[in-house]
Amino acid sequence: MPIEHETRDGALVWIRNPITGVISYVVDVRNKSFAFTLGIGDERAQPAHLTDDLIRAAIRKCPFCPGNEHLCTSELFRMTPAEVPEWTGHSKRRGDQWVIRVFNNLFPRIPAELTGGRNESYIVVEDPRHFVESPRSHGDLMCTEMLGEAHLRHLLEADVRVMLMARENRSVRSVVVRKNQGRESGASQPHPHQQIIGSPEPFPAVAAEARAERETPGLFEEIITLMDRLGLVIENEGGVISYASPIGTFPRSYDVMMPRYRDATLADLSADEMKRFAGAMFRILRLIGPLPMDYEIHQGEGLPLHAHINARMFPYSNVAGTLNLPSTLLERTRDIRKALLRPGRA
Repeated sequence: MPIEHETRDGALVWIRNPITGVISYVVDVRNKSFAFTLGIGDERAQPAHLTDDLIRAAIRKCPFCPGNEHLCTSELFRMTPAEVPEWTGHSKRRGDQWVIRVFNNLFPRIPAELTGGRNESYIVVEDPRHFVESPRSHGDLMCTEMLGEAHLRHLLEADVRVMLMARENRSVRSVVVRKNQGRESGASQPHPHQQIIGSPEPFPAVAAEARAERETPGLFEEIITLMDRLGLVIENEGGVISYASPIGTFPRSYDVMMPRYRDATLADLSADEMKRFAGAMFRILRLIGPLPMDYEIHQGEGLPLHAHINARMFPYSNVAGTLNLPSTLLERTRDIRKALLRPGRA
């Protein structure tokens, strides 16, 4: 069944998400003021200047900063600076004993009683740095985009180790990788980190995708074909396709898809395949930068391996299951493609 949508003069007017049923309308918001929504002019939104004492105080109470390992549950494993040679903190953070660190979440997302009495919620701390260099406010935090493409690949390799640990538990049938960045995205800690969660049943979003694929075989290939026809594909290299998604959760949503890797998980990828997948993800994350965002990596029976990436700090209107998309979506996608084609891109 074709994906329901309408185009006029080659431009997308509306589209129905074939998985959730949500209809997205393309609207022109360029002449509309969002000062109230964005908090512009609100003095409370202006962060105080950070002093050295405030920086030390923030790091001292952060459970994810080096030296505070005792504030977390027992460590499961770590990746050292020698294991992440591309780590950009080498020259500034001498003496750090780890770059990536993994332990169980103190607050399980899935009750341990449902996973054979074992806590299958994990925290992956992405970097020992809490703030950017010379921070001026509490908002000057490290973000995933600053880590670099190779560092993200090592991070996904750490995720694979966690997934394999979780899969040793026969009660676990589904594993999702989840990232929140920024207060507006619902992140519980400012320090850059991921969550990996094992569940006894497929997660609702993953189950809905699998059900839609069963009911409409080839659905994800159809989505990619439509995105290409609409001019929303960003990259298509080596079996990895990224595109701006008008059927995403938020107005600025992106997907990274490996359509030929059906039923595959991150653990099934070769080193070269992992490099391509991580690279495509990183280039989207680099475009989003320090803005609030989230991503999820979905993998499961009948599904192609893919990631959903959502930039969160943009005004949007969700009314009764409909979503407004900016009319600049196609223009923005063209700009992204041009930026990625520039010589010397990272």
